[in-house]
Amino acid sequence: MEWPEDFPEDHAFVELLVPGGSSDLDFEQLLKDTEEKLNLNASSIEQQLKELQAKVGHCRSGERPPSPSECLQWFNFRTSNIKPVATGHQELMDFFKAVKQYLGSEEEEKEEGTLQLLLSLSSQCGVCFPSSLPPVACSIHLVHTVRDDTSLELRRYLMKRLSSCSPVLPGLRQVSTMSIQERVHCLQQLFFLYPESEALAYYQEVKRRHVLSVLRSALSSSPGNESGFDRLAKSFNCAVPVLTQTLIEELHVLSRLAEPPTILAFLNAAYLNTVSEELASQMERECETAQRDNTAPSSKIKKYSAKSRATVEEAARIIGHASVGLFDHVTRRRLHTYVPLNKPSNVAPEAEHGSKGSEGPVLCNDAPMELPTKSRSFSLTSHQLRALTQLACTLLRFESDLREQVTNMTFINCAEDVPCIKGILKKKKENSDMTSDGRKSAAETLHTPEAQVLVFNWRSAFLRLVPHMEHCVKVVLDDVCAKNLQQEEALHSSGHTSVTLSPITHGASNTHLKEDSFYGYPERETPRMIAKFCGAIMAELDALLPLAAACRDSALLGVRSSFVDACGRAAFAMLGRLQDRALEVPSSAPLKNLPALLATCIYVCQRLEHYNARLKHSNPAAAKTPLTLLPIQKYQETVEAIKEQLTSYCIQVCSICILQDAESHHWADPKPFYEGERCSFSVQMWFYFLCGLRSDLWAVLPAELAKEVLGQVLSETLQLLVQRYARVRASYKRQPQVRYDITALLLYVDQLMWSVCRSPEALVHPNPSSALTIIAGGSDWSYQIHSLCDQLLTVLIIVTSPLSLLYRAFMINTAESTPQQPHHPVLHWRNAINPDLFTEQAIRDGLMGQAALACQLRLLTSDPGYNPKLLLQMLLYRDCHLPRILLESSYLCQENGSTKDCKAGDDFIVALFNLFSCLNNVPKALTQALQPYLERANIWEHLYNLADTSRTVPVVISGVRTIVTKSTNSILMHLVSMVLGWQATEQTHEVLFKHNVPESVLSKIPKEWNYTPLDAKGKDSVSKPVTTLAIQALSFIFTNLPMAVASLPLTIRFLFQAAEKHVSQYTRQLRIVGLLLWALMGCMIQGLEDPETLEQISGLALDRGAKDCLSLLAECLQAAIGIQQKGVPKPTVMKVLQALEEKRPKWTHIQLQKARKLCSDSVFEQEKERGVAAAELTEQKIGLMLLEVCHKAGGSNYLRQIYHIIQGNEELLMTKLNGNTDLTNDPPHLVNFDLGSETNVKPVCFNPLREFDHIGKKKLDQSAVVDWAWDWPRLLPAYQGMSQVTFKTLLANRWEMQEDAELEDGEKELVEELHKTFFVCCCNPEQQDPPETDEAPVEQQPQRETQPSVKSAAQ
Repeated sequence: MEWPEDFPEDHAFVELLVPGGSSDLDFEQLLKDTEEKLNLNASSIEQQLKELQAKVGHCRSGERPPSPSECLQWFNFRTSNIKPVATGHQELMDFFKAVKQYLGSEEEEKEEGTLQLLLSLSSQCGVCFPSSLPPVACSIHLVHTVRDDTSLELRRYLMKRLSSCSPVLPGLRQVSTMSIQERVHCLQQLFFLYPESEALAYYQEVKRRHVLSVLRSALSSSPGNESGFDRLAKSFNCAVPVLTQTLIEELHVLSRLAEPPTILAFLNAAYLNTVSEELASQMERECETAQRDNTAPSSKIKKYSAKSRATVEEAARIIGHASVGLFDHVTRRRLHTYVPLNKPSNVAPEAEHGSKGSEGPVLCNDAPMELPTKSRSFSLTSHQLRALTQLACTLLRFESDLREQVTNMTFINCAEDVPCIKGILKKKKENSDMTSDGRKSAAETLHTPEAQVLVFNWRSAFLRLVPHMEHCVKVVLDDVCAKNLQQEEALHSSGHTSVTLSPITHGASNTHLKEDSFYGYPERETPRMIAKFCGAIMAELDALLPLAAACRDSALLGVRSSFVDACGRAAFAMLGRLQDRALEVPSSAPLKNLPALLATCIYVCQRLEHYNARLKHSNPAAAKTPLTLLPIQKYQETVEAIKEQLTSYCIQVCSICILQDAESHHWADPKPFYEGERCSFSVQMWFYFLCGLRSDLWAVLPAELAKEVLGQVLSETLQLLVQRYARVRASYKRQPQVRYDITALLLYVDQLMWSVCRSPEALVHPNPSSALTIIAGGSDWSYQIHSLCDQLLTVLIIVTSPLSLLYRAFMINTAESTPQQPHHPVLHWRNAINPDLFTEQAIRDGLMGQAALACQLRLLTSDPGYNPKLLLQMLLYRDCHLPRILLESSYLCQENGSTKDCKAGDDFIVALFNLFSCLNNVPKALTQALQPYLERANIWEHLYNLADTSRTVPVVISGVRTIVTKSTNSILMHLVSMVLGWQATEQTHEVLFKHNVPESVLSKIPKEWNYTPLDAKGKDSVSKPVTTLAIQALSFIFTNLPMAVASLPLTIRFLFQAAEKHVSQYTRQLRIVGLLLWALMGCMIQGLEDPETLEQISGLALDRGAKDCLSLLAECLQAAIGIQQKGVPKPTVMKVLQALEEKRPKWTHIQLQKARKLCSDSVFEQEKERGVAAAELTEQKIGLMLLEVCHKAGGSNYLRQIYHIIQGNEELLMTKLNGNTDLTNDPPHLVNFDLGSETNVKPVCFNPLREFDHIGKKKLDQSAVVDWAWDWPRLLPAYQGMSQVTFKTLLANRWEMQEDAELEDGEKELVEELHKTFFVCCCNPEQQDPPETDEAPVEQQPQRETQPSVKSAAQ
């Protein structure tokens, strides 16, 4: 469709982004809208050029009409060809004298009037003032002088205006008196007076002085108790945010006036060089102060301190022990020396304590054994080094933020450049007082070469301190390493054999810069606790990492190399100590030390990998840094070694100690074990040991590794038990003990599997690819555990089932039915031990319904750490069933619920809303999750009145309003710019009439210029009435209305669609627009009527005229969508709507229908067809959705908050999921939202006295194990198709099959038939036996009670 000429603003692009995962209709609308605007912009440019060509061709009658390319050249003053006008020298002199005299008068706003006159002369007469004056006229020196005096007066006026808009530091901040548009206008006027390069030079000097004022204000406002480098670091930390904001505004201004290379050159000269020069000046001053304060006369010969000597000896010992050849004799000598500030490198003076900024005794006093006399130097203290690190960190952040902003706004890739330090920057002499003509001053400050990169020279300010930082980094890190190693050794020598631990705070202290977060590890791969002494050393390394990262230039590489050297020494020192402590287990240290040491090695290895990635650089010089000194490979090998030591030791403890119980395993004993009232002690202690191991692993190791280690120990020790019970030949009285033990084992493993499995599917049936993984040499412990438990169940059924039922299943029923396929038992051990939860259908098809949700919940709470993927899957399962249970069981949905935790409940609602609102792949999730709350709080009514900010509303309404207004704000910002642009145009025309230039000036205008002053009629011809603006603005709103709807998340659109069905009382009002458009346009109207909101979102000040225009637009919008207004509508409103309808018949209705289509049922049905229903979410889709959640601001925190609430209310949720409507407590148990923070959730500690006789949260009842009711008629037929070899082997282990077994007549007949059937090929009885076992042989079978005929019972 061809756009009418009267609506050029409709072509403008608005920042309305379609969120990820939106519908196809949204993207179709985006592409169609973008293509249409591009085509219309191209057509508009072409039409405007044609009109301009025709107008100019008409003015230049008799000449060839200019081509479109020539018309484009007119917009460039440097290439324009203004036709010279023959003007006499005296006429020019008279004109300039009149202008100069007018500027010297006392009239108000005379400068603005003069500028407007000159601009009018240029546009109307083709005279470009002053650069286009004819060469003959300009040859007269007097004309030059008068013209330059005039330009100077106008330039001073413009410079004064531009200087008044510079903000000051926080605390002294002033509101900018000029908007960005006004600054652009000022610079355009300056460009009219001077060439662009010269004008930018003047403006550059203004900004340079502003930068200096910001920096010096920050330095002067620092607290009096701060001095030295500490004061410098904190001052720059305070000034950098102000400079960043100023630079962003500067980019907005310059991007409208100059090309990107010119912008970069301006920023380099006015901002970056000024910051570098001032930093260099301040650093030079602080270096002199530090030299005076830290210098001590070295006339006396001093020795190393004992601590420093121990540091060097410890490092040398460790390096030699590691056998890696990192340091030779020269390197070890470098450890004893440093370069003074004002001495050559072969001078090595001494440093002592004494710095005003120092807070501790750690000094870089690592001096040589003897010092030359009469030398003075200084060494940095550790506190000064940290201050320099903080300063470097601040400047790195400033550099990164500026690169990002420039890249986004100029489309020049400023992500990285190759730095080059040419030397210490010298502070340029300031020359704020320019000469009268300004030429010399401008030439001195001119910075015209165009740049393609940003030049950050602040690193050159650190050059003078490189030798001292290099030395101090070494000494500080060596001292910290030696100190902590000595403390650990002293604690160990005092008899404290357990490793002292310290917690790891994820994402808090290790992300000094934005770049550090790029190299982080997932939380589930990060240890929870590490050795305290290693934590202290790594904290110091983390603190100095920004300084090493900043020193990436060739002249600064010594500091980075020093950091890498010291880091390597510290890493090897820690590694040696960790290896020594690992070797002490189990001889002199407890087993729990191994998980702690393993976690520490993993953490140090991860940090070293982070250092390696952070310090790598594309700069070839920086690449020479010896990163290979970081012993990453050594740590990786140590991690594998300690892990192997941990698992092998646990397995050996079980096999050699715990499972070796002579009393429990005396299977030939004719007496029952403990009168047949309990399982074996070894089995119970095996489970007790694994519970303790799980507690130790959960406390320190990464979640994934902890599960892997526990799974490996459980699998390999369970394999020992399977082998044992598969070979047992128990006596008649001891055979029930086999059944008790295997029953207990299956119950124990059932409990431990919740801690081993990673997904609900792994609880029931392993991954089909697990067998291939194991064959290929991998490991899948859940698969192996399932297999071993199936084998244990097979032993239990074949060895301990009643003989008569066994005979019936394998002799009678087998002959009557077709045997099943061998090696494929249909019975799963979990179905046998817990048939209510793991039904046959669940084993076959997977868990379904509330059973699956209960399993997910138990997996989540049994996991060693926070599992976001499983949590998100559980929250979405069964149409968000779990969040609904939480809300229904809380005070939020109770009749008389207590509101004592109202704040915590609101926080939970906010977390749910922010989580589900961004899940566009599941549009219905938000409404489904909050359904009980929405109905109980009658949220639907609030959605209808969403724009009303005067009411107190639920927190979820505030969240919806925030999302909706985010879309409307983009449109409102453009409307504000339209109104201000219209005002600026009107004011420009009014200036010609408001500032009446005296007749004395007008009369001196040369007649050859043919200038005609504008009159009042001319004003009316060029001005545009406010109604035209309102029509254009209204057209702009409806043009972008469909995109405003498309920019809303699908979850919000579905919420409004569901709410529309609950507000039937407003059907008449919503008939045209629907609830979503009603709320969206209501918010837009409310924004137009609120000047404070408009000023806040646009950052521009609005006067009374602008507010009235926007208010009129709000009334027009109300009338357009049928909102009833108070009183009679204004005639202007009706005139605007009528004019829009005449120019575009029915166009408003068409746009509303387009917008409504994007929130209709067809959009959500389309999503359903794409297979994104919550029940069909695959692991890959869950992973993508989790990534989307984590990328949203605060998404991870909201998910973690929900996790802790679920964790704290696990008992209540399990009760609800198991079918109980209420707990036994009175009053009913409600959800406690106060457990939402991680600090309030207390970790579960291992209680030895409790865990000894408990399975999970239930007390172990030995009588229940003994009396376990096995459903033999159901179990035995499932094994009819089992392997004959396995069946014969297990059958031979039954006590009835032994030669000396005392049987009744009926039993003998059954045994004989079993012998004939399964052992007929054996030549003698001895060959019937399975391989010889390690158990005691059967000695004598006791007499037992007389039983009825077994064979008859079997039949």
